[in-house]
Amino acid sequence: MKLFMFMAPSGAGKSVIQHSLPIDFMTNCTTRELREGEVNGYHIRQVTEEEFLQLEREGYFFETTYYSGNYYGTPFHKIDQMIKGTPYHCTKDINGVKALKEKLGDRAISIYIKPPSIEELTRRMQSRGDKEEDIQRRICFLRETNEIANEEYADYVIVNDDLKDAQLEAHRIVIKEILKSKQEGNAHT
Repeated sequence: MKLFMFMAPSGAGKSVIQHSLPIDFMTNCTTRELREGEVNGYHIRQVTEEEFLQLEREGYFFETTYYSGNYYGTPFHKIDQMIKGTPYHCTKDINGVKALKEKLGDRAISIYIKPPSIEELTRRMQSRGDKEEDIQRRICFLRETNEIANEEYADYVIVNDDLKDAQLEAHRIVIKEILKSKQEGNAHT
């Protein structure tokens, strides 16, 4: 089956788009703080840095990455479930996308959510209640790393200038790829 990896700058709308999908979300472990409206254990599994590093030593993760001051990890058991037939969607940065694509090949589908502008990103982060210092740090990171250019590593790019249209496009991509996966599976039997 397929793993749909969403990447985007903070505030681009990836979470709202992803959580509209009719497939399960793959909860990653992370050391970052919960955002308003997030549920620990569903949107993320929040752990301390010590807990994260212990889980990593124990081989709990399929892949890990460090992004914007926090650790993120993909649980092995979720990848195993995906391989056995359960499609998932998850949020990844470019390093996580590259690592999972390298390990999973065409089972890993990357979708980049592109914001209409940096000014709109700033406005969205402000409206969801992000702290001003976090917003400035993310915008600075975006500019320093040219994170917008990560779209070149995506299998699909969705411009989120209209949320409903962006959600529909994400649904179309997921349906297309799941059907393709099932057809490929039937061809091998």
